[in-house]
Amino acid sequence: MQASDNNLLADKINHIFNFFRSTLYIRVKPEHLSVLHVQSDKEFKDVPIIAIENTNRKSLILAVGHEANTKTGLPNVTVVNGFKHPRTLLADFAVAERTLKHFIKKAVPNFTPSPVVIIHPLDMLEGGLTQIEIRAFAELCSMAGARKVYVWTGPELNKEELQRLDFTRIGGQLLFP
Repeated sequence: MQASDNNLLADKINHIFNFFRSTLYIRVKPEHLSVLHVQSDKEFKDVPIIAIENTNRKSLILAVGHEANTKTGLPNVTVVNGFKHPRTLLADFAVAERTLKHFIKKAVPNFTPSPVVIIHPLDMLEGGLTQIEIRAFAELCSMAGARKVYVWTGPELNKEELQRLDFTRIGGQLLFP
């Protein structure tokens, strides 16, 4: 076998493994949430708000992101941001979870296995995150469907670092697990 044949075989094997791999990079700010599916480069970015209609003991999500703003003022509809609070980035766990689930659905290709998630809070970091905040972000991602969660602070990670799950960048810190 020649070197070019070996490279071709390695590329095919990597392609097969990537088909069964799913890694998401989630960047969070109160006014912006982005979910990047690393393997496909598909990304969904929007304002992390949802419009919820409450009727007869049921709550139904009507819209997510900018579209949710158009639902303001409708009867029985609440437009809320689960990531906006004056002291912390995670304001309402249940709302943040529902928002994150919808963002993930928009970014992840169909028939993708449960993802590995790297969540990267980008705001409200003065003094660092508390252990409670770190745990809350990890639980949030788990409840949204992640099979494994990493909580990262520091500079944004590039595609190669995300593919290798390489958290050795200077100036950053892996907080969970």
